[in-house]
Amino acid sequence: MVEAKFYFGVPQDARTIRDEVFTLEQGFSDDIEYDEHDPECWHVVLYLDSYPIATGRVFLEDPETGHIGRLAVRKAFRGQKVGTYALKFLETKAKSLGARKLMLGAQLDKAGFYEKCGFKKNPTGEIYEEEGVPHILMFKTMKIRKRKANEKAD
Repeated sequence: MVEAKFYFGVPQDARTIRDEVFTLEQGFSDDIEYDEHDPECWHVVLYLDSYPIATGRVFLEDPETGHIGRLAVRKAFRGQKVGTYALKFLETKAKSLGARKLMLGAQLDKAGFYEKCGFKKNPTGEIYEEEGVPHILMFKTMKIRKRKANEKAD
């Protein structure tokens, strides 16, 4: 069974996954991978039978915009919708923090994944690089469910 746990700050399980995916596989350096936002982010870690399989983070860029990043899935678990689940948990957390919009910087070759999840590429099409890897900003407006007149607030 897959279980999601949220942590404020970077838990060791998230570090382990990020080091494996971003540092070892993709060659990003630690000083780029870990930044000033990490201590103030909500990190999700997905576990399969207590084994950490994916992670990601979210913080508020401004009062209405959640910034999602560092989404990583261990190699053995890719192609099984694990990244989609992690992204949905991060979207839910952003919404609980008051966000109505989301943004993220996608590696260009991963933009199709985010588009399938409802994100749209920056209309300017501007591409930027992080350690030689092309990225593009992507955005999503979240749907806020309106209560029916007879529904009670929690």
